[in-house]
Amino acid sequence: MDENFVKFKNVLEYFVAHQNYVQSNSELTVGYEKYINPCVNNDSFIKTGQGYNGDRIQEHIKDWEIINNHQICINIQPNFGDYTSKKCYLNWIGTGLNIFCQWTNNEVNALVIGYAYWWCKPTEYKLLLTNTIDELGLFKENEYNQNLEKFYNFFVGEIYDYDNHKGIYYQELQKYYKKLEVEKHMEKNREYINILSAGNYNLIITGAPGTGKTYLAKQIAAQMILGKDFNEKTATPEEKSKMNEQYDFVQFHPSYDYTDFVEGLRPIDDGSGNVIFRREDGVFMKFCRKALESYNNAADKKNVPKYVFVIDEINRGELSKIFGELFFCIDPGYRGEDGKVKTQYYNLWKNDKDEKLKKFGGGEYFFIPKNVYIIGTMNDIDRSVESMDFAMRRRFAFKEVCASDSVDIINANEKLVPFYGDIENRMKNLNNCILTIQGFTSAYQIGAAYFLKLENYLTGDGKVCDDSWISLWKNHLRGLFFEYLRGLPNAKDDLKKLCRAYGLPDNYAEF
Repeated sequence: MDENFVKFKNVLEYFVAHQNYVQSNSELTVGYEKYINPCVNNDSFIKTGQGYNGDRIQEHIKDWEIINNHQICINIQPNFGDYTSKKCYLNWIGTGLNIFCQWTNNEVNALVIGYAYWWCKPTEYKLLLTNTIDELGLFKENEYNQNLEKFYNFFVGEIYDYDNHKGIYYQELQKYYKKLEVEKHMEKNREYINILSAGNYNLIITGAPGTGKTYLAKQIAAQMILGKDFNEKTATPEEKSKMNEQYDFVQFHPSYDYTDFVEGLRPIDDGSGNVIFRREDGVFMKFCRKALESYNNAADKKNVPKYVFVIDEINRGELSKIFGELFFCIDPGYRGEDGKVKTQYYNLWKNDKDEKLKKFGGGEYFFIPKNVYIIGTMNDIDRSVESMDFAMRRRFAFKEVCASDSVDIINANEKLVPFYGDIENRMKNLNNCILTIQGFTSAYQIGAAYFLKLENYLTGDGKVCDDSWISLWKNHLRGLFFEYLRGLPNAKDDLKKLCRAYGLPDNYAEF
């Protein structure tokens, strides 16, 4: 018989003998002489314990615990409950695949393979395969048993499925971990939401490159609007409609100006072939109109739909040119009509036939409604950070996202989840190395978003190989670090040091 099969038979027999003995305290129980008596005689017998925690009870099966290169653990009454409960089980370590005993008249009469859904409270179980002790041919020396072989193959097959990321239990466990990540993510984002909801209205998320600031900003917006994260692929039509109505996004850049953001003159065809200029709302003014209409229509003003406007790379634009007189009314203390201002084109409003204009101070004044929240993002090391004037800094709360906080982004990519540990280690090593370079701070560390590009370099069967890591380094990371180090006295040596921290030899630091 196969060595693993023999080990499996021995560990099953010991498990049954142990439980029968501790339940009845009788030396007449089956298997006592072979398995229990030797331990009792040398005072090494341990009644209860958690083998997967390394308790001494695991020593009883140390000769048979490694089966198919996996460890099987014995757990007897590990926390509470009597010996006949499902708190006594054999466990393939790292999974919830267990073997339980079934009892009749305080004696084990059968063994059951089953899943333990330990994340349910109380714990739930799904029983998969049951055989009596006689059907399995346990405690019969040198006797092959077909039922035991099927029992063994079934158990090993379940582990094979788990190891290869398939099967019912693996899928349900991933759903649980995903739920945990969502809850963790929601809890983390609640801090940002509390900052905005506490009367700040304006928040800028800062941090190192690749920390997922843009993604985070949209999810904060979604949680304020929907009470949950937003996924375009899985969202309901109602959720998409609410996001289209209450959320908007713009990215600032050096050419962006007031006419794009607030309002300006735009050429239009008058219908007769002539081009005329007409005042048109910019993206932010349009957004504020929608928010104001929602605010005015709300019966209860601590319960009004929230409108969230995200400005990506807010520091890359010339802020005084973009915001103009809105510097005043963007202040959290001047939301609503208390902060109304005359815009640069207010005189053109008087002749505008749009009735909605009259809702803004009778058509002469503009203000930012009280249900509008602004989230900006910016990289700490971007040189244009220096151009953000103090008037704008005073109007926004600032919150930093650390590179180490961003590793959760990997869990949003199903293809990369199996490689989470390796990604986390390489990212951690790189970021620790960055801090050893003179003049570099945590602002120069890199976030997990850079590692999402690893998906582009997976093998045909969806695995990460050496070439995958090399491609990520050569195509995305090396160039970034080169820019970081450009002009510094030890640039070449420091780039090699970063290359080694990533896990590649020095020659990959060369272009």
